[in-house]
Amino acid sequence: MWLDDVEVANVFSRFCGVQLTPEPVIDISGASGVALALAMAQRRAWRGHVPGPGGLPGGYPVALEDGRLELDLPTGVEAASAIAWNVGYEAHCGLIVDAQGRAHYSGRLHDLLAAESPALAAGFAVADLEQVWRAMCELRDRLLARGIV
Repeated sequence: MWLDDVEVANVFSRFCGVQLTPEPVIDISGASGVALALAMAQRRAWRGHVPGPGGLPGGYPVALEDGRLELDLPTGVEAASAIAWNVGYEAHCGLIVDAQGRAHYSGRLHDLLAAESPALAAGFAVADLEQVWRAMCELRDRLLARGIV
């Protein structure tokens, strides 16, 4: 994470007081997406952060100018290194979508999910996203009822 072109050394310590609600974090992504959509509709410049611009893995700071969305990386950070970092992070503890459109959980995320739902941890075809979303909502509700989340 970068603030004003300065890398934050320990993000978790710096923002330890920031807590998400138990509600789905997709609301946060959706809310941030509204600002970008409005800027696009109004044909005005915008800077922010988006997941997967241009199909890239992970999230990136971007700038919208003249109707074009481009990476807006901090000074000294090359696109190749930002992409490599995201690929490595997702492989270590996230979710990877392969060229055949199948999502695979990896690392810590896979292990935690497998402990609660081996079927969900096995991954899914992106075409089945709506069914997976329902199953994830059911899992979230079970975890909330147990006081885990």
